[in-house]
Amino acid sequence: MDESELLFNLFYILLCMCIVFPPEEFQRLGFTIEEFGARLLGDEKINFILYHQRRTCLNLFVHSCLPAAYFLIHQLKFSVFAVKEPPEADLDPDFPMPQEAVAFKTLTWKIAQRFSLIAVLAVPAIIFNWKHQNWKRHPISLTLNKFSNGPHNYLPVATDISAEFRRYDIYKKKLNSISTVIATQNWIIKTSLYNVNFAHQSDTSLSVAKTETYNVSQDSNDTLQMISIKVKTNRQGIPDFNIRINALEFRNLEERITRPISIPANIQFHRNVVDRFVDVFKEHVALNPIYKADLIADKCFACMVAEPNIKIRKQCEDVDNEGRPLVPDNVCSDCYCRPMWCVECLARWFAARQNEFDREVWLEQKCSCPMCRAKFCILDVSYIERRNNSAGDGNNIET
Repeated sequence: MDESELLFNLFYILLCMCIVFPPEEFQRLGFTIEEFGARLLGDEKINFILYHQRRTCLNLFVHSCLPAAYFLIHQLKFSVFAVKEPPEADLDPDFPMPQEAVAFKTLTWKIAQRFSLIAVLAVPAIIFNWKHQNWKRHPISLTLNKFSNGPHNYLPVATDISAEFRRYDIYKKKLNSISTVIATQNWIIKTSLYNVNFAHQSDTSLSVAKTETYNVSQDSNDTLQMISIKVKTNRQGIPDFNIRINALEFRNLEERITRPISIPANIQFHRNVVDRFVDVFKEHVALNPIYKADLIADKCFACMVAEPNIKIRKQCEDVDNEGRPLVPDNVCSDCYCRPMWCVECLARWFAARQNEFDREVWLEQKCSCPMCRAKFCILDVSYIERRNNSAGDGNNIET
């Protein structure tokens, strides 16, 4: 295999990956199978089920043509490994392996060619069989038949789903380049390359299976949490499926679904941006010096549940990140209020007074004390420790 052939193979593999799993740039430019076949597929809003029946068939056909297209282009470009038999005088009778290797390579190449041609011929036959009798044999139709009250009649169910999909209050979120989750008034739907999963909310249970946390950047504390939700239907013959979404999307999905989503006690995640900010706020406060206090309110004035565990006191320097003095309006001031807030409530108070569109710099901003309105920043917040603690637990810090 020479260098040009190797480059061609790498390019074709990359092209196939972009066709099967189109990146975001391709989707923005409209370089997807759905966009190129828009006129053939129709409008998803008008007939949701028919659109996805056609879409899955189109995906299957285009993807089945990729191997055959490779062999065709390769034959035109490189003559399909045209190996000439060397003269017998040049062959060493003690080392017959080169001949066997070439023969094996040629055989496997021809077998792969035959299979690629069989796929190009077989897939249209399968699609024609699915389309026969108004898509009656399509896998989507067979699935919807199990939700139907009548025998082998999926059309009423398809009509109901299409009608609900046209409503403005549906939840629709693209999970990745090949799948989307949709929640309507009565249905939970997950689309994929070659099939669509359905679950009727009346006989479905949902539970969080696991969470995964990824570091977005090594230079910051930003993380990405993904949660996997298992959708289990009690209807016979309907397979379970998983929905993997960003944890910040959980509340939006939960509001659309009428069924409760059970969360095991050992699984915790941030349901929104503020939840994530609260955890980061706590991490930064833990780096500040401890404040010893005598007089502490019995309960936090905000939630009336937790015991106050933080104190606002001026500890920062009145300079910006570049060391220049701050203008008087941006200078933090002393707070003389006794400890009366828990760190979580103060973090939520802090977040509520920031610009929603500048989340990246929330920690660098300032806020005012909920009681005396003294201006403070995150450097001015300290965890507290009671002075009257016993010697055995004198190092105990309430967090």
